Amino acid sequence: MTTTPAAATPTDDELLATLREALTDILDPSDLAHVDLDRLDRTTPLLSLPLDSITLVAAMSRIENAFRVFIPEQKAFAFTHIGDLADYVRERVAAKAARADK
Repeated sequence: MTTTPAAATPTDDELLATLREALTDILDPSDLAHVDLDRLDRTTPLLSLPLDSITLVAAMSRIENAFRVFIPEQKAFAFTHIGDLADYVRERVAAKAARADK
């Protein structure tokens, strides 16, 4: 599993690597066959991925563990693109680091 130190703000590449790994692990092979993991980027709509509510929550859980952030379920379902997710994770990591610096 890809992990990032709590104080380090994750890059898009790190988040994408974690998401690719999660999708590889959680999606059924027949669903995964419809995903070009190499083409995922900030602009990829989350709804274009074969995620149902259970697999979406599993993917978000993987991202939470990797980057040590909490993603509320309602927030997870509100992201429209991978970039929205990346921005949220970066924002939460930065806020956590700012609190730790105080």
